[in-house]
Amino acid sequence: MNNRKKNSIYSLILIAAVAIIWFYRDSQKPKTKEVPYIYISGEAQGTTYNITYSDDENRNFKQEIDSILNQFDLSLSTYIKNSEIAKFNKADSFQFKSPYFYPVLEKSKEIHEASNGAFDPTVYPLIEAWGFGPEKVDFPDSSRIEEIKAYVGFEYINFTRQKVLKEKDKVSLDFNAIAQGYSIDVIFDFLKSKNVQDMMVELGGELRVSGKNENGDLWSIGIDDPKTEADQQAKRVAIIKLDNEAISTSGNYRKFFVYEGKKYGHSINPKTGYPIQRDIISSTVVAPSCMEADAWSTAFMVTGLEQAKEILSQQDHLKAFFIYEDADGELQQYTTENLGGNIIL
Repeated sequence: MNNRKKNSIYSLILIAAVAIIWFYRDSQKPKTKEVPYIYISGEAQGTTYNITYSDDENRNFKQEIDSILNQFDLSLSTYIKNSEIAKFNKADSFQFKSPYFYPVLEKSKEIHEASNGAFDPTVYPLIEAWGFGPEKVDFPDSSRIEEIKAYVGFEYINFTRQKVLKEKDKVSLDFNAIAQGYSIDVIFDFLKSKNVQDMMVELGGELRVSGKNENGDLWSIGIDDPKTEADQQAKRVAIIKLDNEAISTSGNYRKFFVYEGKKYGHSINPKTGYPIQRDIISSTVVAPSCMEADAWSTAFMVTGLEQAKEILSQQDHLKAFFIYEDADGELQQYTTENLGGNIIL
């Protein structure tokens, strides 16, 4: 055998040996386990929910989540006749048993004060009068609105950790502008208790996220153009990336009625008693909790742009993106500085 042939054989043996060594080393390395993502959807609170989360045990929590949401509605839904809030609205006081009533009262009081009364859950009688409650009614006259305003005001509510009572007859509560966000927080906390780290909990368009999505990126949320017609595909005017945050958008461009040629949106100003006619037509708020995001997005619809800016300068834990109409009726946008590079316009 000549030297050239021997060298070729030795080279092949060497290559084979190196390949065996690398194969052995690779086989000894711990394999990265691909964590599955679970997708859950359902109906709750007159709308739908969608939940995405990663779980290395591949657990499906839909049954537990549906049970939590059902118990939540039995406490805070004005559409359920025997709910805790419905019972309070018919009585002078109420001793609640669920764990959900007190946190909403406490946060409502905080945001009511910080918003100078723009956020007020005692607006419920006005919501009913304008036909946005469970029952449909005729268009109210001005004397009826003035009569109702006499018992609208969060200062007419007193509460402890177990009980809530009225300081005036006919005072009624409606937590629709905060309870949906809070229910998202409740589900979020439930999943956290199960050691879920990467998730998105969405209900009725509001949501809260933790960690990263299935692609390993921050969760990205699209903001719709409020001028999109109902029968058209919604156009996106912005995308907001959330970093362990919650987001809520309020607007009067979907839920409204027209009377004698004038549009009336479902957001009621508790001070005037009438549907708001402000410059902001789409109010998006990013906050640490969805309960805050939900309530503040509603409050800013009531305050209008300039007062919203003043409040935001004092509430630096909030981020906001507004679409509003200027004096000429043209659409403009306002973004808080702290939203920074997390918004794509």
